[in-house]
Amino acid sequence: MTEVELKAVLSPEQAVSLPGRLADLGFVPGDIVQEQDLYYNAPHRDFRTTDEALRLRTITGSRNETVLTYKGPKRDSRSNTRLEHETSVGDSRTVQDILLSLGFCPVLTVCKDRRTYHLDAVTVCLDQVEGLGSYLELEHLLPDESGREVAVDGLLSLLDRLGVQRQALERRSYLELLLATTQAGGVSKQEE
Repeated sequence: MTEVELKAVLSPEQAVSLPGRLADLGFVPGDIVQEQDLYYNAPHRDFRTTDEALRLRTITGSRNETVLTYKGPKRDSRSNTRLEHETSVGDSRTVQDILLSLGFCPVLTVCKDRRTYHLDAVTVCLDQVEGLGSYLELEHLLPDESGREVAVDGLLSLLDRLGVQRQALERRSYLELLLATTQAGGVSKQEE
């Protein structure tokens, strides 16, 4: 699966006004959840240098689920598009124990409140990320690489229709943003 994604920083005013704009465009509200994403680094290569990610996400709220996700390196310079493999897992603690036993090291936990909206193949996420603020994510899942450029163009057009400036686009992941804050002394690393 290829996840075509754009992410943008939102002002508090934009975070409040976007649900109405999304409704005007025909987007249907979806889940309201809290997500705790525990990121790991591999024993055989440094994901920070390979631009990969391995995370264990615990979702609570209107639905409860735990998923394990691998994300490959970004595929282009215009978006956060990545190859993604994701699967539901039964017991978060057991998966953590397996990863630790294999030498994977926990790096940081990213906590956020997320509200989703859907229209056709596009999902919009309004995120309130602990330690970072408000963000908008636009996502279009493709079965493979074909159609990626068209999907990026479509998401950029949607960003414009939502009134979010392209200068607000952020290519770094929440993990990267929080690690930058950590290095500046603002957030403590995960201790497990």
